[in-house]
Amino acid sequence: MRPRIGVMAAPQWPVPELPATARAVEAAGFDELWFAEDCFLHGGLTAAATALAVTERLTVGVGLLPAAVRNPAIAAMEIATLCALHPGRVEVAFGHGVERWMRQIGARPPDRLVALEEVVRATRALLHGETVTTEGRFVRLRDVRLEPPPDTPPRVLVGTTGERGIAIAARAADGLVVPEGSSEEALRWAKDQLGDGTLVAYTWLRIGADARDELSPVVEAWRGGGLYPALTARAGELEGLAVAGSAAECAAAVGRRARAGAAAIVLMPVGPDPLGQIARFGADALPLLDRG
Repeated sequence: MRPRIGVMAAPQWPVPELPATARAVEAAGFDELWFAEDCFLHGGLTAAATALAVTERLTVGVGLLPAAVRNPAIAAMEIATLCALHPGRVEVAFGHGVERWMRQIGARPPDRLVALEEVVRATRALLHGETVTTEGRFVRLRDVRLEPPPDTPPRVLVGTTGERGIAIAARAADGLVVPEGSSEEALRWAKDQLGDGTLVAYTWLRIGADARDELSPVVEAWRGGGLYPALTARAGELEGLAVAGSAAECAAAVGRRARAGAAAIVLMPVGPDPLGQIARFGADALPLLDRG
């Protein structure tokens, strides 16, 4: 099956342009639009609400919501509101939050893995209409229930790269989001651990003859950053890390990533003219995927 193809709206893109961007992504034929929640740029759920309001069929995802700063009851209320207004079009992913940002705002929990699992479990249960009472190490709720819960609960995913975090995604969530830099080998490795859950892969995009020139410095900086050691160890060559090259080469790369286990591939344009890159992929590469 053809994977769902999405676009990541970079946190650095001007917020006033968000409605026009969302409309353009939908008009270009993409299935999904995703927002990050990077400190201290804009709120992911607020951006998602705006994108949902100005489009008709796009699934809009938010990832990653830092678990340590989200009370599950309040997070579930916000997410359920989006689901009631735009049923079947919402996805969310929780993660640890970038370490230095969480420390900067005094929100780094003593055990990040415990906090992540407790928040994901409670939020997902609430969105599925359960009454939640829990006295965890991080989450404490007493007889909390959404009134009403969404008719169509969204997928609640976990964004992480380590084995223990992926195990949380497998047992407590509906799937996993892996970041840019995930090679085809890394996708297979993650999918094997995840099992039946949905795998969403953020992926660098550069369509055109300049793809290697634009991508190479980004990839090398990523390799040297040491942020995701589990991915870096499985990185391989540039061609396995990105959707890059001509339209046919981009379509082939999407196919390989789908065969490696990705149910959704969220493209992150690299280099000049990111919106032009999105439009070009939509016009030249998406039809190749739709034809199989």
